[in-house]
Amino acid sequence: MARWGLRWKSLLVLIMAGLLAIGLAIAMGWYVITEGRQYSATTYSESYTELNYQKILTPMIRELSLAQRFADLSSLKNWLSEPSDQTARASAMEDIASFQKGFEGGAVFIASDKDLQYYFYDDYLPVGGPAQYYIDETVPANKWYFLTRKQDKPYDINVDLNEYLDKTNIWLNVQVRKDGEFLGIAGTGFALGKFIADFAASPQPGVQPFVVNGTTGSIEAHANSSFVSIDGIAGGDDGETIYQLVDEPESLERLRAAVAKAKSSFEVETIKVKFNQEDYILSLRYMPELNWLIATSVNLAKVRLLNTDLIMGVGVVFALLLLVVLVFFGLAVDRLVLQPIRQLQQSAKAISQGSYDVRLPVKFDDEIGDLSRTFNLMAQQVESHTSELELRVKERTRELENSHEEIQAVNRKIGASIDYASLIQKAILPDGQLQQFLGDHHSVVWRPRDIVGGDFYVFHTNEQGCLLGVVDCAGHGVPGALMTMLMRAAIDKAINELGIADPAKLLYSIDSTIRSMLNDDSTNASVATNADVGLVFIGNKSSELRFCGAKISLHASDGKQVLKYSGAKRAIGDRKQGEYENVDLPLSGWTYYMTTDGYLDQAGGEKRFGFGNKRFEQLLMDNAQKPLSEQAGAFTDALDAYMGDLPQRDDITVLSFRFEKWMNGEGED
Repeated sequence: MARWGLRWKSLLVLIMAGLLAIGLAIAMGWYVITEGRQYSATTYSESYTELNYQKILTPMIRELSLAQRFADLSSLKNWLSEPSDQTARASAMEDIASFQKGFEGGAVFIASDKDLQYYFYDDYLPVGGPAQYYIDETVPANKWYFLTRKQDKPYDINVDLNEYLDKTNIWLNVQVRKDGEFLGIAGTGFALGKFIADFAASPQPGVQPFVVNGTTGSIEAHANSSFVSIDGIAGGDDGETIYQLVDEPESLERLRAAVAKAKSSFEVETIKVKFNQEDYILSLRYMPELNWLIATSVNLAKVRLLNTDLIMGVGVVFALLLLVVLVFFGLAVDRLVLQPIRQLQQSAKAISQGSYDVRLPVKFDDEIGDLSRTFNLMAQQVESHTSELELRVKERTRELENSHEEIQAVNRKIGASIDYASLIQKAILPDGQLQQFLGDHHSVVWRPRDIVGGDFYVFHTNEQGCLLGVVDCAGHGVPGALMTMLMRAAIDKAINELGIADPAKLLYSIDSTIRSMLNDDSTNASVATNADVGLVFIGNKSSELRFCGAKISLHASDGKQVLKYSGAKRAIGDRKQGEYENVDLPLSGWTYYMTTDGYLDQAGGEKRFGFGNKRFEQLLMDNAQKPLSEQAGAFTDALDAYMGDLPQRDDITVLSFRFEKWMNGEGED
C-alpha cells in the first residue's frame, strides 16, 4: 500500500470531489424542486382563486341582483302590506311567477312580517299555493328570520337547513321595505350540493377550493360537508371556521393578517400555513358583494404541479456522467503525474537512507525533469554538509548537558533554601504556646500558598493576660516570608516596650517600626511593604477582651447571629498612617474569629467568585457551638469544596478562640 499511497489518496480525493459535486447537485436539485413546487403551488393557487372568484361573482351577482329586483316589486310590497287583500295577492303572484323562472334554481320564497307566513315556490311547488308554515319565533329553526329582520344590511347570504322544506340551500335573503317599513323577506335559494359540485370539487389531488364567511370565518362551501357551517346566520356551530383548521399560533397570525389585507385590498392574498401538521399554500380573494372570501388551499406534500420524475431522471443521468468523467480524470492523473512521482519517491527514499551517491536519470525536459535535477543537486549538498552538521550537533549536545547539570544544581540549592526557610517560618509560629496555655479553647487554619508565605499568627502571655494576633504581610512566597520576619521583629519590639494590654498602641508602635526599617521612598514605591494585623488582648480574670485591627476584622458568633467588628481601613506601613482604636467586647457566650483575606478572596463555585463575607459568616454561625478542635476541619473542608480544582490564590490564616475568662495563664470554660 505504501507504493500506491499517492494513487489511492488521489483517487480518494477524486471520489470525495465527485460525491461532493453529486451532493451539491442533489441539494440544489432538491432546493429547485422544493422552491419550484412552492412557487408553482403559489401561482396555481392564486390563479385558481381568481378564476373561482370570477366564476362565482358573475352568477351570484346576477342572482342577488335579480333577488333585489324581486324584493322591490311594487305588487309584492302591496301584498305584504295587506296580506289579507286577495286582489293584491293575485297581482303579486303573477309577478312572482314571472320571476320564479328567471332564477337559476327556479325557486323563490316570501316571508310576510304582517302575518308571519312563509311561502316557497319551485318546480314542484307551483306559484299561488298556500303558505308552507307559520314563522313561530319560539321555534329555533326560525331564528334566521328574526336575526335577518334586525340587520341593517339590505340582504344576507347564508347556508341554511330549512327543516320545514327539508332543503339545505344557499339562501339569498333580501329585506322588503316600503317607505322604510319592514314588510318581510324575499329571495331565492339554490342547492348547496350543486354549488359544491360546481365550485368546491378538487381539480386535482392536494388542491381544494372553498368559501369562507368574511365576518365570522365560518366555511360556507367545502367538498367536505362536515366543514360547512349550516344555519350560519342563526348561530349554528355544527361546522368549522377556517381559523380552527390552523395548527400553529404563527400560522394563525398570518391567516388573520391575510384575511384583513384581502378584505382591504380586494386582491388575492397568499400565505403559507399549517393545516393538520402539513404545509399548505392558501390564497384568499374577498368578494364584498357577498361578504365571502374565495379560498384555495394547496397541500405541498400531495399536489403534483411539477414532473418530479423527469427532474430526478435528469439528476441520475447527471450523476452517471459525472462518475464517468471522474474515472477518466483519475486514470489520466495516474498515468501523467503519479507514475513519474513514484519513480522520484523511490530515489528520494534511497537518499533518505544514506545513499547520497544515488543520482536520478533525467529523461524529460519538463517539470518532472527539473525535479530530478533538483534532487541530484540536493543529494550533493546533503552529502557535503552531513559530516559538518554531525560535528556541530555533538558539540551542542555536550554544551546542553553541562548547562542542564548546572541548572539542576542551582534548583537543588534554591529548593533546599526554601525548605529551610519554611522550617524557620514554622518555628516562629506559637503553636506550642497556644496549645500549652489555651488548649482546646483555640483552633488555627494556616495554609501558605507556596512552601513559605506571608501569613503568620502571634501569641504572647505575661502577668497581665495574653495577646493573640493574626498578620497578613503583602506578597506571598519568599517575599512574603521575608516580610513576616520584619513584622515579627516589629511586633516583639512593640511588646517589649509597651506590654500587651493595649492593642491600639501596639499597632501604632509596629507601624512606626516598619516605617523606620523601610524608610527608602523608592523601595516603598516599587515594593509592597504593608501588612494587615489584628490583635486581641484578654486580661487575667477578665470577662472582656480588647480588640484593635489594621484592615483585619474580628467576627463573633453565638450560633444564632454573627457580629463583625471592623478594623481600621489602613494597613500597617500603608502610604498614610491609620487611626487605631481599641474595642472592648464580652467573652462569655461568644466564639471569636480572625481571618486574613486569603480565605475570603479564594475563588470557587460555579461562577468562580470569591468565597465572600456572607458565605463566611454563615459558616461561622453553623459551627460556632461546635468544639474548636472540630471547627478547623470544618473551615478547611468548606474551603476545599468551594474552590474545587482551582488553585489557591493567596496565603490563608484563620484563628478562632472561645472561653469564659482568663485566669493565671490558663483558659477555663
